[in-house]
Amino acid sequence: MSHAAACACRRARPLLGTLVDIQARGADAAQAVRAAFARIAQVQRLMSCHDRFSDIGRFNAAGVDQPVEMDARTLAVLTVAARLQAESDGAFDCERGTPRPRAAGGRAWVIEGTKVRKHRPLQLDLGGIAKGYAVDCAVEALGGFDLDYALVNAGGDMRHAGTAPATVALREPGAPACTAMVWRLDNAALASSSVGGLWPEPGSPARIDSPHLPNALAAGAGVSVLAPSCLFADALTKVVLACRAPEHPLLARYGARTLLYRDGHSGG
Repeated sequence: MSHAAACACRRARPLLGTLVDIQARGADAAQAVRAAFARIAQVQRLMSCHDRFSDIGRFNAAGVDQPVEMDARTLAVLTVAARLQAESDGAFDCERGTPRPRAAGGRAWVIEGTKVRKHRPLQLDLGGIAKGYAVDCAVEALGGFDLDYALVNAGGDMRHAGTAPATVALREPGAPACTAMVWRLDNAALASSSVGGLWPEPGSPARIDSPHLPNALAAGAGVSVLAPSCLFADALTKVVLACRAPEHPLLARYGARTLLYRDGHSGG
């Protein structure tokens, strides 16, 4: 067994509503992987909408105009979410399960220092953007150790760090048994989203859509976005899909680009 192989560590754990896989290679690989999982678990405790004690859970349970104190990490993700919602004209939207009238005027929720307040009944679900942030936090934790290779993959949201690139397969949206392309991920992040999930059923409702479009997105639509951070890679997949715009202007603004796009109709 080579020294590199002896110092390699790979572990997987159920977190963030998916299976998180972390690989590391170097003298501190096992310790680094443990630290990375600890960081991801912190993000889950703070931002899960399914945990009534998390920051997001407490906000969702709060009444209108009731300020909710939040951790600085949750506030950082919410700040990006609010900015992307404004910049995308609502194509990126973390509000869930409530009407979102365009003529309501002003923001439905606001950040005030270390607190967040809602101006009408609503619920937040940071979902993929929180997952992307957690991947970034894991990679940051790995950076504190003596490693030459690291890859964090949280259900298709992945980020690489190190001297040797990672070879990843991008699968066809809605048909994960088929590989659409192979990419060498080199100190960057990659996120993939599909409208109908991994195995869309005919006639199934879209999981990603835009209130600004007259026609629903096809269940077979999907996109993979390359970006410097996983938070932005994940968020921008939603913008590209909702706007049906693989060259959306926000991609260039955040140093990202679309690697794979399918509209679900033409097969390309």
